[in-house]
Amino acid sequence: MLELEIAHTWPGFDLELNLTVRSELMVLFGRSGAGKSLTLRAVAGLFRPSSGRIVLNGRVVFDSRSGVNLPPQARRVGYVPQGYALFPHLTVFENVAYGLRGRAEEIRRRVMEWLDQVGLADLAERRPHQLSGGQQQRVALARALAIQPDVLLLDEPLSALDAPTRSELQRLIQRLQRQLGIPVLFVTHSLAEAAFLADRIAVLEKGRLLQVGPPKDVLHRPARLEVAHLVGVRNLLRGQVRAADPGGLRLQVGERELRARPNPSIPSLPVGANVLLCLRAEHIAFVRPDRPPPPDRENLFEGEIVGEIDYGLAWVLFFRLQGPRLTPERDYDLEIEVPPYIYERLGLDRTRFWTIAVHPESIHLIPEES
Repeated sequence: MLELEIAHTWPGFDLELNLTVRSELMVLFGRSGAGKSLTLRAVAGLFRPSSGRIVLNGRVVFDSRSGVNLPPQARRVGYVPQGYALFPHLTVFENVAYGLRGRAEEIRRRVMEWLDQVGLADLAERRPHQLSGGQQQRVALARALAIQPDVLLLDEPLSALDAPTRSELQRLIQRLQRQLGIPVLFVTHSLAEAAFLADRIAVLEKGRLLQVGPPKDVLHRPARLEVAHLVGVRNLLRGQVRAADPGGLRLQVGERELRARPNPSIPSLPVGANVLLCLRAEHIAFVRPDRPPPPDRENLFEGEIVGEIDYGLAWVLFFRLQGPRLTPERDYDLEIEVPPYIYERLGLDRTRFWTIAVHPESIHLIPEES
């Protein structure tokens, strides 16, 4: 287990982080400059915070109060920095063996075991320039794990790789974490990568920890407006709670009324509370004319598709509601995302006037003061 409580101040930037990572793969997610890589460097011993404490499996590796600050080589930390940092003059075998101590036969056994784990045992005598980017990444990963670390730190390890190689290495990293059962801190800018890999996601912004939780919670129930922006919630609407009952909440949004289910992360929202409605673009459905909704279906609205973007794997449609606008600053009210087969099957390129449905359980509420 990794226990991390650190703080540091620079002009215009404060890092203040309190985080516990168990035997899990935790993704540090946020914008550039949020403090993600700096956090890894602090754990690795490459950066000394002005205050705090870092504990690995009960072993204190940094404590500003007692003056403990173990050097990197004494921390038992596996660290893969951006760019992999392989020694170009050494072979694959020598890169992985670098820093290992013991009898030659034991070192060889351990190196070949890890090269076999990452699928590079037959390339042990090659040098880094003879490898692809994905193979270099595997060497860096094997070198980090050969020391039998208490924690593995991965700083955007897959960002420079093509999509098939990245997918293959994501599965490898997942498998190795499950196999070893050690804490893994993985830095990425990719929301899709974070959602796929993480047991939990830690969202950072300007040196602060905004939210920690399973991917489903962070993506679909952001705790703050900043998190909602970071995880791609494109429909953010201001509203007010008008009534509450055991079945949910009645919300006033502009001149429209919507129903929402109670928010499990917020104990109560009193009548009159101002809220932000978070509605993911992929959670809005088009109602087929040949399959009208049941009469008790809630949150049905009519409008027009006024624009669209084809992203290849998905279409993003810009939808303007009939009647008063929800977002006067834009020429549309909602963004709706659909896969290509839905776009084609419904003929959304030809039929532009639609009824849409917003399921009450798809609406996530954040108190506006947050």
